[in-house]
Amino acid sequence: MRMPRKLVSNSTIDPATGNICMRRSDPWINNFNEYLIAACRSNMDIKFIWSGSDAKALVYYITDYVTKTSLSFHDTFSLVQKSITSLQNLRNQTNNESAIEKSRKLVLRCYNMLASQQELSGVQVASYLMNW
Repeated sequence: MRMPRKLVSNSTIDPATGNICMRRSDPWINNFNEYLIAACRSNMDIKFIWSGSDAKALVYYITDYVTKTSLSFHDTFSLVQKSITSLQNLRNQTNNESAIEKSRKLVLRCYNMLASQQELSGVQVASYLMNW
């Protein structure tokens, strides 16, 4: 969080780089805008995004946030193990399938098991429903 932050007496804009340096009178408070706080009725940290590395980082952050997975690593392995066990039980009953067919069924069963446990974000549901 890079706290405490450097105190700045006046807000400035560097004409060469376009970097904005906001006035800061307290080293422990994030940048904020009183009008945004009043309109949203919540606390928020603001940062002006021009372009370059900050904009790229923002795009990555938003993309990761929107498409985040709700299954943890150990949950995923547990579901895969459950799929493998169920296929092994079926294999004991019929053993006439080729290795390719067994592999195809394993991958399909693992995918279906994971997909059935996956929570979807509102953006993903809207995209699917709108056929985007």
